[in-house]
Amino acid sequence: MLPPDRVMVAVNRDIEHELACAEEYGIGAEIQTFSLPQMLVKDCSEALAAMVERIKNIEGPIGVHGPFIDTIHASSDPEIVRVCRSRYLGSLDVAQTLGAGYSLFHSQYNTLLKLETYPDLYHEASLRFWPEILEQAEKRGVSVYMENMFDENPAPMRRLADAIDSPRFKLCLDIAHSQIYSQRSVAEWIDTYGKHLAHVHMNDTRGTYDDHLGLGEGSLDIPAALKSLKATGLDITYALETNTHTRESLEFLGISKRR
Repeated sequence: MLPPDRVMVAVNRDIEHELACAEEYGIGAEIQTFSLPQMLVKDCSEALAAMVERIKNIEGPIGVHGPFIDTIHASSDPEIVRVCRSRYLGSLDVAQTLGAGYSLFHSQYNTLLKLETYPDLYHEASLRFWPEILEQAEKRGVSVYMENMFDENPAPMRRLADAIDSPRFKLCLDIAHSQIYSQRSVAEWIDTYGKHLAHVHMNDTRGTYDDHLGLGEGSLDIPAALKSLKATGLDITYALETNTHTRESLEFLGISKRR
């Protein structure tokens, strides 16, 4: 269903298991380890150096998931924005050190704020925030991807990507998030993202919780989603956020072991 050279394993807490999957199947890795608060509050230089060595045998693309807990870049509180900026710049440093092609962040769009002015406030605050981050990403040779989380509608992300209009700023579609938090079809999300879609997070869900099940174990129509993604003709990468179900998910995708 997918070319192996475009597929990655999300590496989070069970580092050895997840990197072993990447090595066995000859695919890439999205390093999420350094997005977690327990890593960010301490000196992780040794862990980062160890990761550099550990991924040397990974054949596919390398990416980084940036911090996402409480990183509200569009906040009206300058101290919150300052912390967010610091966290994101740190993630770009991690990406550069690991030789990653991108660092990924959540949109942090607050769907609970039922204010008529909120879409514009979010958009304008985002346009103030992202140019510096993108400038620093350019210096490090890293792209920035924005992922949907609680978003009900892909339009604000598309609006922002159109306004920024940079080859360094692309969108990530988390298929499960789009079906848990939104009433819109996967096909509509893909169509709205348009040319800005560069990356996809894949796992399955029973439809209510962010279960991170293996592909085919939940209620999502994964083959239909992949058909819509293929129809875009875009050079998309895919990260499996399937935890202990990764080997089964790779087999579901028709990807066989290389070693």
